[in-house]
Amino acid sequence: MAVQEDNSMYVPQPSPYGKIIREKGTQRLVVAAVILGIGWYIYSTVHTNMMFQVKWPALSYNAKDLTVIGLLDKDRPGYKHKYQAREVNHAWQIRYNDDQSESQESEDPSELTKEETKFHNNPSANHGDGSGGVVPFEELIANSPVALVGKNFSSADVEQLTDPMFDRKYYRVNMGLTEEGRSRYWQFSNRHDKERLAFLLGGEVITCPRMENLDVSSLSIEPIWIKADAERLANFINEQKK
Repeated sequence: MAVQEDNSMYVPQPSPYGKIIREKGTQRLVVAAVILGIGWYIYSTVHTNMMFQVKWPALSYNAKDLTVIGLLDKDRPGYKHKYQAREVNHAWQIRYNDDQSESQESEDPSELTKEETKFHNNPSANHGDGSGGVVPFEELIANSPVALVGKNFSSADVEQLTDPMFDRKYYRVNMGLTEEGRSRYWQFSNRHDKERLAFLLGGEVITCPRMENLDVSSLSIEPIWIKADAERLANFINEQKK
């Protein structure tokens, strides 16, 4: 019958001194992590507030660049929208507002930036015939404020998704925003929440998503029904960053 040797006498017994050292070390790590977290939060908050308060210079349309314009397609007190986006056979068209009245009051200038006031007061913006016809591209550019351009995006990728109801494939483009792009988007969407943006590339309207007034570092645009359009948009953003 084997006898098991008792080795318990050789096992070091925990001492109060070692326990205190371990506890103090853990406390230091926790305190350091808390201090770092508070410091990062303060820096991030201050930096974000500064970015949101920047008065950015107005952007302009460039046929060779990605240009994102605001359609200003939501009525406000004293202002009736002029343009509206429609999806026809999976392609986007910008048309005159069917219900646009011939006599329109000016919107309160105090609620607009100087650049947006210029667009609202442009006489050529009143050329709509009220029949819902397609807006000429040149008129659309002349009367729509530019919210973002290509340099305001940092990266992009394409996802393929499926509409479960109709079993149709569509595409989502995820686009990262630069710090300037994040600030510009927040400032513009703050004034034009729930209005549509039109993404213009090569003289074509690629997509027209609605804005949400959020502080975001990226935008996800969907649905884009044509794969080539989604890839074209993402590739343009990625290529310009190389």
